Amino acid sequence: MRTALALGIGVIIGVAVWLLGAEPLWATALAVPPTAFAVLVTRLPRATDVVWSSEPPPPGSISTAHASTLASRLQEAAENPRRFQDRFRGRLQRLGIDAAELPDPEDLAERLRRVE
Repeated sequence: MRTALALGIGVIIGVAVWLLGAEPLWATALAVPPTAFAVLVTRLPRATDVVWSSEPPPPGSISTAHASTLASRLQEAAENPRRFQDRFRGRLQRLGIDAAELPDPEDLAERLRRVE
């Protein structure tokens, strides 16, 4: 209905321009841009339309679980350095992380506990 109204307004603009003395081709050419704009406006959703979406997930639920798991594993590694060598360094190297740049396991475990 609104699109038909916009097209009707375009026809009225074209007829008005033609009655003012323009050639029919020019009247059509001058009526097309405002008509196209009016049709576009009728197709767009209104700014006041409600956009329904679900609630965002609670912050940190997944990252907290991962951080706590990693913190406990690093605490174990701090107690047993050989375990750190065997378990973490190989995994970190596969990820492309240089384990020499990381802080010691106790410090890293403490930082991750603070993240929780």
